[in-house]
Amino acid sequence: MKERKQAVALMLLSALSFSLMQVVVKISATHVGTMQQVFFRNLFSLFVTFVLLRRNRLPLMGPRAYRLPLFARSFLGFVGVVMLFYASAGARQADVALLNRTSAIWVSVFAMIFLKEKISKVQVPVILLCLAGAFVAMRPSFESNFLPLLLAFLTAVSSGLAYTMIAFCKGHVNPLTVIFHFSLFSTAAAGILMIPAFVIPSWRDLMILILIGIFGAAGQISLTYAYQKAPASEVSIYDYSGILFSAVLGYFLLGEALTASTVLGAALIVCGALWSYLYHQRQAQPAS
Repeated sequence: MKERKQAVALMLLSALSFSLMQVVVKISATHVGTMQQVFFRNLFSLFVTFVLLRRNRLPLMGPRAYRLPLFARSFLGFVGVVMLFYASAGARQADVALLNRTSAIWVSVFAMIFLKEKISKVQVPVILLCLAGAFVAMRPSFESNFLPLLLAFLTAVSSGLAYTMIAFCKGHVNPLTVIFHFSLFSTAAAGILMIPAFVIPSWRDLMILILIGIFGAAGQISLTYAYQKAPASEVSIYDYSGILFSAVLGYFLLGEALTASTVLGAALIVCGALWSYLYHQRQAQPAS
């Protein structure tokens, strides 16, 4: 039960960190290219995990038997980030965000297929409640062009499989090694792709890129440890808290309006997360 509580706390921290990162990304979007943002997002994680792995004398590459799942996690995670960035540029943010949040469904499906995890009694209603909350909060119209919406949907599928690969490595690959793999692949790929449009950042933009790296690293590390401490299908529910964090941060830092529908949608998401947490807490308690 202790590890489940830690997984919930880590997933909430991950959602908050990624929400902070998205705020900074939005601030820098007019000055810095997408691939430069992706590059810095992963460079900081790469440096931190390399130092920690070397200091603790842990393997950089992990066991040979798990290198394919590690590569799948890295490749799918990077492709998911790129597709999300392109989808965000060509479609309404509400449409993209809602489709992206369906990743929790795909985590449950892939965890059932690859990890043989059983779907609990509350899993489906909780996901539906959180999706309803996301729909109410973001009020998507789905009037965007088809291709960006398809990319947003594929991002959710890609992320769901990538997160399942993290859980697949549980107990066999150190979480820091998982993060190092993903950061190394993403930094190298983004570094190559950003060359044609590279812009030397100003001091202000450099500080913003560093913040993207810090928040991205915090989110990635928290997420990876969360998926290795509890069942993937269970912990994925708490990713919906990112909608709540984004709404609050947007209000305080970007001056975005907090509408009644946003508050209602956030309340539904909180209810769904609380329902899941209390159910699994009761299930973990020994019978008297």
